[in-house]
This record gives sequence, C-alpha cells and structure tokens, in this order.
Amino acid sequence: MTKLNGKKKFVMKMLVVAMLVFFAAVAAPATSHASAYGTQYWGAFTANISGQSVSIPSGQLAHTIDGSGYHINWDSANFLSAANLCDPSIRFTYGYGAYRLDGNVHWGCSHIGGWKYALNWNAPRGQACAELWSQNWRVLVARQCHYVYG
Repeated sequence: MTKLNGKKKFVMKMLVVAMLVFFAAVAAPATSHASAYGTQYWGAFTANISGQSVSIPSGQLAHTIDGSGYHINWDSANFLSAANLCDPSIRFTYGYGAYRLDGNVHWGCSHIGGWKYALNWNAPRGQACAELWSQNWRVLVARQCHYVYG
C-alpha cells in the first residue's frame, strides 16, 4: 500500500508540475510582431434615421505601422472622405514630433488617397502619428497616432 501511495504522490507531483508549466506558458506575454493599425474619423454630424440619432463621419484617416519594438519596416496612411480634399498630403511624425517625414502632395481633388513609405529604421520611443493635410499643407484635417516602445 505504501508503494502505491508513493506512486500516486509522484504522479500527483508530476501533474502539478505539468499544470504549472502549462499555466506559466499561457500567462507569459506572447512575442508579437507589434504592428499597429488605427483609424481617426473627422467632421462627424448627426442624422435622425427612423427616430434614432446616428453619428456620421465626414471622413476617415487610417494609419498602419509595420514593425516590431522600435523598428519600423514601413508606415502607411490613407483617407476616405465624403467631400473632396484638394491637394492632400500626409506627414508622419515620430518621437513626439522630433522626427517627421512629409509625404508627397497629391495634386488635385479626390475622395480617396493613400501613401506608403518603406522606412527600415528604428524610431524613437513615443508617439508615431500620421497627419492628413489638405490645400498643400495649409489645413490639418485629422491625426491618428500609435505609441512606439521597445
């Protein structure tokens, strides 16, 4: 009987160890590619649809950063707007505005636009933002930010 109890104790100990290893693996933070995507809406107005107030944005700025930790492979932004934006451009800022990349101006007027730049560099810690400008850098339309950290 003592031998059987010893085996039961051993099996129970192994089971507890296996459970601890399993829960430690589940609870540990997973390695992440750490890319980020976000949207910012602008110019919302409220419409009454069948007695329900519905907020409808005038446009949307979408911003994607591909990378891991401080390293940024590429940064992109695009917009979709109910009305035309004329001569739009994107400014990417990093490290709370310490660094910036001004995208090219898309001459003319459009409801949509997109920019994507391969960076392959390490950004400073802090905010990484995409700013949508119109009228050749005269009017800031919207800003969407992520936070870069190691």
